[in-house]
Amino acid sequence: MFMDSKKLKSLANANGIVGLGGGIFLLFATPITVSATLNQNMMAANLAILAFFMIKVAIFVLGIVGVVQFKNSSVVSNAPSVLMIVGGSIAIIPFLGWIGGILAIIGGSLFLSSIKKFDSVEAEY
Repeated sequence: MFMDSKKLKSLANANGIVGLGGGIFLLFATPITVSATLNQNMMAANLAILAFFMIKVAIFVLGIVGVVQFKNSSVVSNAPSVLMIVGGSIAIIPFLGWIGGILAIIGGSLFLSSIKKFDSVEAEY
């Protein structure tokens, strides 16, 4: 149980960092892409679009992995994973990335706040 709990803790940590960091990054995705396009720097615009799309997919996939891995966990509820799934799927819609970013930030924050609970669970075993 201890090894499994340690893996779940690292997954919660990764989900929290990607959700928080990726969500903050998505808040600025549209202005960065529009700015690069208006400056007629298409290489930068294409690179920004690709990077933002990869972040959106990563948030979505980590949300799904979180639902599967934490479904029987008493430490982490389903709320952070569902928020990341919904945030990643909404962010894929053009010009709605900022809404998905806000949901990913909330989900990532909930994951990071659950890490303290892992320490108390590990102490019991």
